[in-house]
Amino acid sequence: MKNETLTKLLSWMRGTDLVEVSYRRGELRLELRLEGANTVPETPFPTSSFMPVASPGVGVFRWGAPGKARRADEGASVAAGDVLGVIETGGSPVNVTTAGAGRVAKVLIEDGKAVEFGQPLFLISP
Repeated sequence: MKNETLTKLLSWMRGTDLVEVSYRRGELRLELRLEGANTVPETPFPTSSFMPVASPGVGVFRWGAPGKARRADEGASVAAGDVLGVIETGGSPVNVTTAGAGRVAKVLIEDGKAVEFGQPLFLISP
């Protein structure tokens, strides 16, 4: 790529809110990052007072094993390690547990819905 083209591209980037540009086409690869620009946070969740409870696997979310009471209503108190639901994976179910104590601030999932690994299912207010 010619220097003149790169100079125009960098000038254009400085006039936008872009921090990084990556282009790949066949063998041609180009990555540009502006020095001193704000970077994207490295955590998957933004900074918050809420503790997310993420899915520990891929499968179907259920409130609990058959015959077990639902514990994850909004406003319910929970302790570290409490089981809020299960993920049916085709094998043995995987428990969805809390990392810390608090109250269930928000339920982000419904019974019977497919979930991905790491998908936020609940928000806990410490």
